[in-house]
Amino acid sequence: MKSNILSLLSVVMLSMLLAACMKDKSNYDLKPINEIEITALSTATNIDILLSDTLRIKPTVTQDNVTSGTYTYSWYMFSDAFGPKIVLSDKKDLKVAMNAPLGGYTLMYVVKDVSTNITSTVQTHVTITSRFGSGIVVLEEKPQGGDISHLGFDGEIYRNLYSEANKGSYLPTPVGQLTGFYYKSGEQIQKPYYVFVSAPGRTTMQLDPETYQNAGPFSGLLAIPPSAPVELSAIQGYANGNAIYAIVNGKVQFGSPSASTPFFDGALLGDYEVAPFIITSTSGGKANTPAITANFICYDQKYGRFLWFTGGSVGLLNTYSTDMSSPGAFDPNNVNKKCVYACYSNQYAYYNWLMKDAAGKMYFYQIYPIGIQKAAAASAEIPISAEMSGATIFAGSTQLPHIYYVSGNNVMVYDYKSNTATIVYTGATTEQITDMKFSVSRVAEFSTSYMILRTTGKLYVSTYNGAEGKINEFDVSPTGALGSPVKTYSGFAKIISMFYKEKR
Repeated sequence: MKSNILSLLSVVMLSMLLAACMKDKSNYDLKPINEIEITALSTATNIDILLSDTLRIKPTVTQDNVTSGTYTYSWYMFSDAFGPKIVLSDKKDLKVAMNAPLGGYTLMYVVKDVSTNITSTVQTHVTITSRFGSGIVVLEEKPQGGDISHLGFDGEIYRNLYSEANKGSYLPTPVGQLTGFYYKSGEQIQKPYYVFVSAPGRTTMQLDPETYQNAGPFSGLLAIPPSAPVELSAIQGYANGNAIYAIVNGKVQFGSPSASTPFFDGALLGDYEVAPFIITSTSGGKANTPAITANFICYDQKYGRFLWFTGGSVGLLNTYSTDMSSPGAFDPNNVNKKCVYACYSNQYAYYNWLMKDAAGKMYFYQIYPIGIQKAAAASAEIPISAEMSGATIFAGSTQLPHIYYVSGNNVMVYDYKSNTATIVYTGATTEQITDMKFSVSRVAEFSTSYMILRTTGKLYVSTYNGAEGKINEFDVSPTGALGSPVKTYSGFAKIISMFYKEKR
């Protein structure tokens, strides 16, 4: 009997609770959720826009069961380099000049219903580029002095850039050479490119890579600059961003890229005077055999030997082991020739050097990045028939075992696997070939084994006929042949030097 009473009481209490819950429902002022829908901001995955150009987007906003709602709008974006939020507009349609630093951004658009606080958000990716953010920088010699032009990848040519950006001033003659590098830490401020003009007997000048204004002397990037003139002959980053190197007045300047602007802490120690070529290496995430131990390789002109370095601060530039129990193809401590060119090869972690002896004979050497005799991977005396002895213009491929060079009005290609050379292009007899550059990528990524420099299949050859300079664009075939130019760009003065800025 007692259990029956308890069961009855339980049923009554449960019924009361359910009734209370049902009654409580009427205490809420429920409204239907009328979702806001916004059309896509772009039909593509990315919007490319030039710096200072106006970005216009007119999205369509609709809401279920609402014909004339009241809304607030918010346009803002975040940098891919993890910069602060940039507020753009509070209008329904976006119409704003894009004056943020160059680079990629995630663009956000938020619409909120004022009466219900319901929001809807859409996004797309925007890349702010510059007219001069990618393309070929062209250093020309005019009667007034040196000037800069820029050849865009769309074929547009922008002329007189240095003289116009510097109030009518020209670069003094001889105008020198362009050099530069991709500084990975500069991505933090969307400024990874650094471009310089170097000439014998003058302190190297830094150019603003977006305006081509004189940005001051290169010596400002050195903690301990040498005696003037401070001449930069080569500059390069280490592939995974751990170090930067520059050859200045024959010495190797070392920097650790902890800041968004490059800065060199001092010269590597030792008695040397290096050739104007830098090779940097990395394991690239691979189990290399033997294990890579040298992150930097150079050639000492003073004592005719290769030198190497690894480390995170200024230290001693090393000679190679003298243990000959396991010799390589040559003794890297005893080369005794003049280095005329160095480049990355088509085989990962092998690096190419061209040398000339006192008699004018040419030689090929290949180095692997370790500090023992086995670093000497290959060597060969280049045949006289290659006609390389007088060459001063070179361009090495990382796609094929080829080094291109200029002999007279011929572009030749040297195949270092077969130790042979052939003519791949002959210019007009009235034209002088003045420079030659590959299209390249300097952005080191894991997918490319962190290779610091990779050629990408186009070769640009500049010529001068005494009155006009031209740039001939070639598509390099799978065999290394050039054929005829696919495009020719004209109207330049005498082109002295070119620098390739890849689109990033």
